[in-house]
Amino acid sequence: MFKNLSVDVWLKKFHRQQLLKTKEIKKDIQWMKDTFKKEGMLFVCQNPTDYFKMQIIKTSLSNKQKLEKAYDEVRNKLIEIWPTIDYQQRNHLMNLELFSLKQTLCKFESQTGVWIMIPFFNELLNSLYHKEMVVFELPQFYKLYKQFVKECVDPLIYGIEPYRAGFSNAAFVDGQNNRFVLYVESVKTLYFCNLKECTEYPLFEKAEINSQLLTLLGNSLLEHDVEQFMSLCTEHSLISPKAAKSYAKLKKPLIFTNIAD
Repeated sequence: MFKNLSVDVWLKKFHRQQLLKTKEIKKDIQWMKDTFKKEGMLFVCQNPTDYFKMQIIKTSLSNKQKLEKAYDEVRNKLIEIWPTIDYQQRNHLMNLELFSLKQTLCKFESQTGVWIMIPFFNELLNSLYHKEMVVFELPQFYKLYKQFVKECVDPLIYGIEPYRAGFSNAAFVDGQNNRFVLYVESVKTLYFCNLKECTEYPLFEKAEINSQLLTLLGNSLLEHDVEQFMSLCTEHSLISPKAAKSYAKLKKPLIFTNIAD
């Protein structure tokens, strides 16, 4: 019999899958470690919270590199007319050429209206990458192609928006203030997070979970509604048969681990 046991602790007794121990994620972690080291970037990945944040940085780096590569390709394509046109004309042409690429990249709008495609940069640099990439022809900006680490900021200065925009490979389920819920299908696990930590809620690996059900589960976590969460789990077979039998015998309700804003 379990007394006043947290839901996450209880679930882990029956569902033992762990994100950072899967083959696919181990490979991704090693790739990020090697790539970040090559770029001179800090890499920390000791738990799922770290991993999700490193994913944001990974996607940001990819966006940065795609934009720079495309810029160089466009400039080379227009090399014959490039010296004959002024700064504003160059910028206009470049923005036209890069428009389609920018539409495909993960991005979100900041509270001040700046489109953020590289969350490890501040709003000014993001604005330049979005609207005025020709500025990178100037020596003081061109060096950012390779020497950019000193300009890096914590991507979570933008709150939960990088997660909402899909910079992490975990699905964003729901969020309010600085609390949010992520879901990773490969390990059938929900993550109730703030910007510093997360609590894992592993579900039955054979469970079938659609987007509507995910939304209800996420809302239960955000509203701290244990009764609704466990009701959904039992009604939709989201916990293993062994866990379901154990839950039926519990004499006291489970509790949620507190996650602050």
